[in-house]
Amino acid sequence: MDINKESELYQFEKLYQTLFLNHPDAIYLLDLEGNFMMVNEEVCRITGYGREMLIGQNFEPLIDESMRAFTRDRFLESMQDKPQRYETAIISKNGFKYLDVTNFPLKDEDRVMAIFGIAKDVTEKKHKEIELENYTALLKVQNDELEIFRKILAHDMRKPVANALGFARLLQSSLPDNKETELKRYLLHTVESIDVMLRDLNELIALQSTGKESKEEVDVVKTIKRIFNFYQGEIRQSGAFVELEMADKIVIHTIKAYLNSILRNLISNALKYRSPNRQTIIRVSALLHDEFITIQVQDNGIGMDLVRIGKDLFQMHRRFAPKVAEGNGLGLYIVNQQVKLMGGQISLDSELDKGSTFTVTLPNC
Repeated sequence: MDINKESELYQFEKLYQTLFLNHPDAIYLLDLEGNFMMVNEEVCRITGYGREMLIGQNFEPLIDESMRAFTRDRFLESMQDKPQRYETAIISKNGFKYLDVTNFPLKDEDRVMAIFGIAKDVTEKKHKEIELENYTALLKVQNDELEIFRKILAHDMRKPVANALGFARLLQSSLPDNKETELKRYLLHTVESIDVMLRDLNELIALQSTGKESKEEVDVVKTIKRIFNFYQGEIRQSGAFVELEMADKIVIHTIKAYLNSILRNLISNALKYRSPNRQTIIRVSALLHDEFITIQVQDNGIGMDLVRIGKDLFQMHRRFAPKVAEGNGLGLYIVNQQVKLMGGQISLDSELDKGSTFTVTLPNC
């Protein structure tokens, strides 16, 4: 080989090494087993490992487990003379990283000798995309809820308000005593239903917060007794029997307003959806464990067909027994959201015409 050819080849090799080693993206060469043969400084920076640790090591242990099979398949595809471009994720010494990867085969005539790869760190870009997706999803949820608010105000709220106005106008005229008493009872019932709707809407709007409301020490037994005392009139009127199964005092560290709302909704439902065929029995139990509390509200009311309505149970604006009692379909949705924001869980065991048992588990911290 003449001197000029040797000089050109030397210059080409130097240029190749300069580009390989100093390229701003991660450049690497893998053998057919997936072991690193060459890596540049950017590969070392992204992974957090030095060149001496990477050379001879397989790429797969670096890949996040959830992406490992997918990434392996892309590597095998590139060995079949099919260049690949894809996104994957690795667990580096500095944490989780997203990569935009291009692999293509290096061939000697028709034989694949190695896999050449280029990887770009797109972690920051991916995080922004995820944030945008989450923000878009949140906007959709909020828009859906705004539409629910509109429907409640336009439909559910309008009817009782119209009824209340009608009853009030009738009371302005001369009526027999028995008729006036009946209208006053209807008016009171209507205003109470409006109050429940407004309270539910207020709680629903409050759920738009981050769930970081301050926690405080709450006496669970006193809270339950206070709620039953609030419904004492309805309990006496319906002849319901109430049974409490819990220690004399149970104190937990939690969000007081949410706990009150959860218990109020569940106890109210036990009274509201009672069976006309038997005496109403409501049992509430509370058991405190080391780091959590379990509260159960059990009734022998009309029950629910969980096979039919299970998937809709905690959805917004769902009513399962509209002929039995009035409602706006927000109660169980609000309860479920509050339980989630408190870091807890809620479940239901129910059977038609036998009753329902709601079990709420909340952290005590």
